[in-house]
This record gives sequence, structure tokens and C-alpha cells, in this order.
Amino acid sequence: MANLLIIDDDSDILRLLEFTLKRAGHQVTTCADGLKGLAQAEIQKPDLIICDVMMPKMTGYEFCRQIRARPELSQTPIVVYSARFQPIDKKTALEAGATEYLPKSISPDDLISRITTLLPATSTAIAQGTVGLFSFKGGVGVTSLAVNLAIALTAAHKAKTSLVDFAPHGGHTALMLGLRPNPKVVELLYSAEADLAPQLIQSCLLSHHSGIQILTFPPTIDPALSLSKDHMAPLIKTLASTFTFTVLDFPQLLEPAFASVLPLFDKFLLLLSADMPAVQSTAIALQGLVREGIPTGKINLVVNHLTPYNTVPVSTIQKVLKRQVTTIIPFEPDLVKAVNSGQPLLLSHPQSPASAAIGQLAETLFT
Repeated sequence: MANLLIIDDDSDILRLLEFTLKRAGHQVTTCADGLKGLAQAEIQKPDLIICDVMMPKMTGYEFCRQIRARPELSQTPIVVYSARFQPIDKKTALEAGATEYLPKSISPDDLISRITTLLPATSTAIAQGTVGLFSFKGGVGVTSLAVNLAIALTAAHKAKTSLVDFAPHGGHTALMLGLRPNPKVVELLYSAEADLAPQLIQSCLLSHHSGIQILTFPPTIDPALSLSKDHMAPLIKTLASTFTFTVLDFPQLLEPAFASVLPLFDKFLLLLSADMPAVQSTAIALQGLVREGIPTGKINLVVNHLTPYNTVPVSTIQKVLKRQVTTIIPFEPDLVKAVNSGQPLLLSHPQSPASAAIGQLAETLFT
């Protein structure tokens, strides 16, 4: 399975290519213009890119030049897929950096065959695992990190990733991704534990253009529309067996009712802001994890800087908690804008220091 990026402003062409290539076993991400495609390529680092020539905001030729100007993407195969097929069009595309120039009249089988030929002959084995994110102090950015980490895992490892929001009364993951909860999720909530078939779970997932799949629940105070603790273990097991990575936004992680699911986690990300109340809450959370028998090697401390000044130094945090901090996320002034716009930071500001820190976390978390 390869990780492919398709860029075309024709929605019908996008759907056709996505269907054809997914049926061939590939993971497909789509974008509707060259600028979005360029930003997505920087995050995703796809195995191969397919793009049109005539697109809004950036032509396919300029897109190829921009891709080739980036060292990390300079060797990525690019297929220019166009209705224009004069010799000058092909010559211009190849000079701009395209690997291949194909007509849109090509048959699906021939397209798949050509893409298979262009893909790298070998693939690198990747890690896999389930990670739970939580904090004993609210407002430190757990959901934002969960959303961006899921996107970063997909991009860094070119792997299938699921994201589940276990927040009571519905969480904010869908909102942060510009999506709405899938109404079909009500069937899952009312299903008996024995009826949680993979097909039902799959039908409740939301797809995001970054490549991740999301399971989130309706925002409501009705307890009947919140996930039962009896559903959690089979749900997590099914997702872990289906996806390479599963990211769980789990604010109630250390409540006694959820003790049975803790062994299903390969990693725990304990998030805190750089202030003393958060440090105190984190110390209590660490005690709780130890009490539950969680090996210290599974626990990762992440410091998220919510303000640019008057923060507790990381060295002090490590001294108080008697543990090393795994990841430091710098203050990001555009984070609130990203949240409010439904465009996660890794997609809206891929070059920011905060995005780089999350990307590095994704690359090393399961290695």
C-alpha cells in the first residue's frame, strides 16, 4: 500500500481517482487546489503525487517546481494528469519536474499499472501502536494535540490512523477538523457489547482529507448518548487491529471504571502547561498511573507552552516531577485561529515550531 496525494479542482475527477486507487489498495488524500496540495505534501510526504495542470491558485507546472525546490520532496514521483496532451504540454511538465505526464483518457488499469511502476520498489517497516492522551488539568491542549498528532502520525509513517474522542458529553475533535459527528454513531451507542462488529465501527468513522479517520460522539448532556464503559475495550481492540496507529483523547483515563482498558495502551501522553497548578496535577496523575501498574517506559510527559512568557522552566518541571520531559511544544500565537477555523495547526501552519515539535513526537513515539 502506498500513500498517494491527488490534486485536482474537478471534484468528479478527484472522486474517480480516489475510488480507483483505493480499490487498488492505496491510501489516498485529495486536495482541490495547488496551494492546499503543496501544504498537504509538506505534512504528508506522500509516496507519489498526482496533479492536474490547470488548477486555481497554482498551476500544475508551478506546483511541480515548488515540490522539487523542497529537499524532502525532491525525489517524490509526480504524475501530471491532464486533458491537455500537446507535445508542448508534456515538455513543459517534465521540465518543471514532473516524473510522468498522462492523459485523463487513460484507462484505470493502465493508470494503476503506471503508478505501480513509478512507486519506490521497497518500503520501510513502520511502528504501530495505541496512544492515550490526557491531563488532570483542563485547558492545556489535550484535544488539539490529539488531532495534530494523529495527522502527524499519518504523515510521518504513511500509515492508517484513527482518532477517538472519549470526552463526556461529546468532544471537540470534529469541530477542530471542520467536521460534524456522524449521525450513524447513535447505532454504536445503543448496540450491545457483543454487537460491536468492525463493520459497524467503520461505518461510524468520519474521514478527513489529511487521511485520518475520526470517531466522535454527539455534543449533549444526555448520558444515553455517551459511550458506555462496556463499549470501550472492544472498541479500542477493534481499532487497534484495523489501524496502524490509534490516538485516544481520554480525559477520564484514571477513573476506576476505565481501569480495564489501560493495558490496551502502548503509550500514554501526559500533557501539562508550564505553570505550577499543572505541575501539581501532573504529579498526582503520575502517582495514579504507577498505582495502576503502568510501566514508566510507557509514560511520556509533554509540556505545552500556552503563553510566551512567565512560564515555569522545563528544568524545574523535571526536577519537581523527577522525570524527563519527552516533548516541549513552543507557544504558537496562531493556535486559537487554527482551532476556530477548523484547520489543524499542522495543516494551516506546517512550518511553525509547534508543528515541528509535534511532527518530531510522531516520528519517535513508537520507535
